Amino acid sequence: MPQDAAPTETGEKVYLDYTSEELDWQYDHSRRFPDTAVFNQERQDMSDRARATLECRLDMPYGQDDIEKLDIFPAAGDSNPCVIFLHGGAWTRGSKDNYGFPAETFVPLGVTWIATDFHNIPPNTLDGMARQNRDAIAWVHRNAREIGVDPGRIHVAGHSSGAHLSGMMLVTDWAKEYGLPADLIKSVTCLSGMYDLEPIYLSYRNKYVKLNEAGWRRNSAILNIPAGRPVPKLVIGCSEHDTAEFHRQPEAFLNAWRKAGHDGEWVEVMNAHHFTGSYAFNDVGGPLVPLVRKNIGV
Repeated sequence: MPQDAAPTETGEKVYLDYTSEELDWQYDHSRRFPDTAVFNQERQDMSDRARATLECRLDMPYGQDDIEKLDIFPAAGDSNPCVIFLHGGAWTRGSKDNYGFPAETFVPLGVTWIATDFHNIPPNTLDGMARQNRDAIAWVHRNAREIGVDPGRIHVAGHSSGAHLSGMMLVTDWAKEYGLPADLIKSVTCLSGMYDLEPIYLSYRNKYVKLNEAGWRRNSAILNIPAGRPVPKLVIGCSEHDTAEFHRQPEAFLNAWRKAGHDGEWVEVMNAHHFTGSYAFNDVGGPLVPLVRKNIGV
């Protein structure tokens, strides 16, 4: 169930049935879990273990900027499917270094695991983050053979703000923007993300993302669902103890995605909250990994 021990407040509603304070509560996870460093350290420890026990090619450049690098955990063989993971962190923190741990699950299945790095805010913008991750995915496609990846079996996943960015990859017109195959991405998995940025624009988060109306619309995947071209398979959902908004956002997107004639599957990670939800990518007995595997075909 959503975790909503939220403040109750009478006053003007700024979005749906939320006052300004109530809306901020929905999107401020650190107010419920002040010691987020505990979960960051857990992800770091698991990722350090993956780097110590698995073959890896760290800090592979995909662009000219010093931060535009990938960590690649190759599966055995010469032409493997891959999952490209986009990290979260409220758009302000996090890095690829904390998200190598799911390689422990996927590499033994014959799937190469790739984590992207990109500038956070500041100095970046949401447009810049989306551009950097598109560039990273395009680089993987263009260099697939050299890194042992099948260019026809590229998959994308993300958690939290990384799920927002994965949603933007989902709706990207790869042929128009990059001259690459329209079906470049075969599936996208989005966990605990945001796909309509109007409430972000109206919340405290806009103090740092600095969106205007055109910006939040441009960066809202739900407003840019494609028609008339191939789209990836979709898995989308949240953690059981995410807030009500982090349940509503993926549900609304999945409904809109299906209304546009596309197929998608829902997933909810039980006994998890926003900061532990990403662990589901390394949980072979949980609900998420089987859905990702089905879309990959392994």
